[in-house]
Amino acid sequence: MPVFDIEPKIVASKSLKNRSYILYYLDGVRYRLYNGNAINVDIHPNRAGTIAERNRQLSKLLYEVYKAFDSCVTQTSSQPIVPKVKSAPVLKSVEQAFKEVEADKLLTPLSIMYHRQLQSLVYRFLTFLTKAERASDIGTLAQERVEAFLNQYKSTSTYYMSTRRLLGVFFSEFIRRKYTDTNLSKAAPRLKVKAALHKTYTKEQLTNILQYLKTANADLYLCCLLSYSCLLRPHREIRVLKLKHFSEDYSIVSLSGSENKSARVRVVGIPDYLQNIIRERLSTVVDPEANIFSLKRGGYNEYYFNLIWTRLRPIMIKRGLLQPEQTIYSFRHSAAVDVYNRTKDVHIVQQLMGHSTMVVTLKYLRGLGEMNSRQLKDLLPVLELA
Repeated sequence: MPVFDIEPKIVASKSLKNRSYILYYLDGVRYRLYNGNAINVDIHPNRAGTIAERNRQLSKLLYEVYKAFDSCVTQTSSQPIVPKVKSAPVLKSVEQAFKEVEADKLLTPLSIMYHRQLQSLVYRFLTFLTKAERASDIGTLAQERVEAFLNQYKSTSTYYMSTRRLLGVFFSEFIRRKYTDTNLSKAAPRLKVKAALHKTYTKEQLTNILQYLKTANADLYLCCLLSYSCLLRPHREIRVLKLKHFSEDYSIVSLSGSENKSARVRVVGIPDYLQNIIRERLSTVVDPEANIFSLKRGGYNEYYFNLIWTRLRPIMIKRGLLQPEQTIYSFRHSAAVDVYNRTKDVHIVQQLMGHSTMVVTLKYLRGLGEMNSRQLKDLLPVLELA
């Protein structure tokens, strides 16, 4: 048996809300065992439904810890072999842990909207917790408190699952940094999200809407043309386009990995009918860094196209040009459906859309109602009526 700095002992909380564990010090290192995984025994005290059952399992776990160390002493050596156990988590308060991960995430090249979602989640979660909980070790945060927080967002399954997923981002990072060993968000119940059908435009709608936008707002007209013709993303890619992104004859637009969502170099051809429109618009622009909408260095803010669309949307609905479910993104949706219907090749759609994987493209097409409906149409039951 090894010589412990502090013998293994049970550290039990007075409530099931806080986790209990076996604590010992060996060679100046502190160890905390919350379950029997590290010594290959199926004992999980913190899953117990009552304090009595939890204490019984803790006693059993303590016995198994001693047994594991005792079995490491061989007949040929008096030196103990320390069993492989997980090192003690780094001590971080709940507030410290969330703030540190939040700060690191904000330095990554993710979308502004995603950054804001992360910031909002941290603020809401820390506000929900008590002062004592915020100051406590992240490793002692109770599962019940995480679920109580998530239950506030059950007004819709989508809202709940989005919040659960964002919270999971933080707990996954806590585990990687050894702040804790349990993803409390992932352990929370899942809710089934009802799939939403993204609306596309008919060819007639496309023509009529674009004719209206051509006279109503030249910037939005060009944005929608680029979204449909080149399958670029309106706010993330089109809004920040500069003269330098186009080839000399305006037949190709090229984006670096930092300039598009997939984080890979993206090169897209420009149809003939759009080349002349872009050429005419940029005929007087010589600065390669000039934005194609502001026609000078520095583009418009991220809400620019949304604000214009929001202003014109009621007019287009009143004139029968637009259906309530259709949005500025419907141009890109419609383009994807058009390409898929003509080619039946998901790989081509993936390349044109700039998706990182084919799985993303398949989910995208399913969201448009294209994959299953087209594939199953010819397999419907046959019936001959007199």
